[in-house]
Amino acid sequence: MRRTHATPGAEQGRVSLFFPILSLLLWILVATCYLLRPISCAAVTVFPTWLWLVPGLFLAGLGWRRGRLAGAVGGLWLLFLLGFAEEPWSLLRGTIPARHESPTRVIRIVSLNCAGGSLEAAIEIKRYQPDIVLLQESPSRDAVQQLARELFGEEGGWAHGPDASIIARGNLQPYPLSRDEKIFLTHARVTLTDGKPMEVISLRLSPPTVRADLWSPDCWRQHAEVRRLHHEQIKAVMRRIERIPLETPVIVGGDFNMPPGEAPLRLLQKRLRDSFRLAGAGWGCTITNEYPFHRIDQIWLSPHLRPIRVRAYRTQHSDHRLVVCDALQ
Repeated sequence: MRRTHATPGAEQGRVSLFFPILSLLLWILVATCYLLRPISCAAVTVFPTWLWLVPGLFLAGLGWRRGRLAGAVGGLWLLFLLGFAEEPWSLLRGTIPARHESPTRVIRIVSLNCAGGSLEAAIEIKRYQPDIVLLQESPSRDAVQQLARELFGEEGGWAHGPDASIIARGNLQPYPLSRDEKIFLTHARVTLTDGKPMEVISLRLSPPTVRADLWSPDCWRQHAEVRRLHHEQIKAVMRRIERIPLETPVIVGGDFNMPPGEAPLRLLQKRLRDSFRLAGAGWGCTITNEYPFHRIDQIWLSPHLRPIRVRAYRTQHSDHRLVVCDALQ
């Protein structure tokens, strides 16, 4: 019996077919994870959305001999980018000149993680002339009080917590917190000197796990555990928000320690909106300051406050970038 041997061309054809199919399978897996955002898949969604284009397009490119198939799979990856990544849209908005609004109607909210309580980092906020300041990894109580005085003089109000603090131009009345809440949030009723009362929460959720060994079940378990903890912390925030009358404006901001769109953040959507999703301009990622790849610092607003411009700015003394949100009352 005569044996037939595969020709080199046939072998190359099978190889060139294998890689686009592998890229397509990866696309299905990743797109499903980002669409549904199950906590069990936090090890996948913890990566920046646009980062998955690297292996996806690389695998599709290895099948260049299957030009039509490789091109179709590459097109799917571009659709994935446009459908799930916010960076293309915020960069586009950054090219559009901002509308000028009456200063009396605009509230400027600034949020910054102060890198282990750095007063030098907190002082950087002054140049942005805020009305409300949200600090995480906050400096000492005395430093927060002094910063409030430097920012707003006798009109300045402040509330200091073990991690998160609030400073505002106006009267500020902090709420009592449980022992568990004190670890990650500060909540106050703020009445600006020229505005009506609003509820403000500054927070820093539990730090993420830093693991990328997706072949390890333990990696998936650790990422899921952190996200479940975030879910419980956001539930605690929502219990506070649900006690606030619907007619009262609400601001929640700080270091969420997870990417936008994650499952716990969907709880906030019952009453709040992610300001950057609506009005973010430019590259909005905030961590790290030198090489920002994730937008974990966020400002959420109730519909009473309409964001008109949200940007992230490089800092000198923090490992996070600073977030500035201008909103109409």
